[in-house]
Amino acid sequence: MRKAISIIFNVSWVILGIYIIFMEVSPDTVKNVLGYQPFVILTDSMEPVIPTGSVVLVKNLKENEEPKKGDIITFNVDRLGKEAVFTHYYRGTEVQEDGSVRYLTEAALADRYDDYVSHREDIIGTYVFHIPYVGKYALFLKSPFALIELGIIMFIMIIYEILWSKFDKEERKAQEEAEQPEEPKSICSN
Repeated sequence: MRKAISIIFNVSWVILGIYIIFMEVSPDTVKNVLGYQPFVILTDSMEPVIPTGSVVLVKNLKENEEPKKGDIITFNVDRLGKEAVFTHYYRGTEVQEDGSVRYLTEAALADRYDDYVSHREDIIGTYVFHIPYVGKYALFLKSPFALIELGIIMFIMIIYEILWSKFDKEERKAQEEAEQPEEPKSICSN
């Protein structure tokens, strides 16, 4: 039982490590293959529905898909000249003076629509579920320090497995030697 738990734990770490590495190297490929992606909620705009620090799983919308009114969506915004990702309620659309379609979004307890102008190409996907307060750990795992720490942990696990298998072999060999009966010694007399 202990060995099975150890294997599951080790495999989980390896999968997590591979996922993080692929997300750093080629995030678009991972997003397209999986069809889902996680985001961390950094503000209280969706409280109490989604607590600050939660990780939300978002199902990517295909080009021909549209969100439904009332869905919680994740979308890109230009916030004071910087790109940001928000997760808010989708409330509908309106045609602007220039003929473009604006997607109206709203925070959980807001009494008006967001000031951000969002278009269809800004929408990433729709909310599936969230895990409260795990976002701090997720943000840590994305940091360079975490990658170094993950590498150290994986190195230690590899060394542990190598040494453990060596000690197992030595223990089995010693046990086999102890179980073998001693050969009787012959006494020769002349």
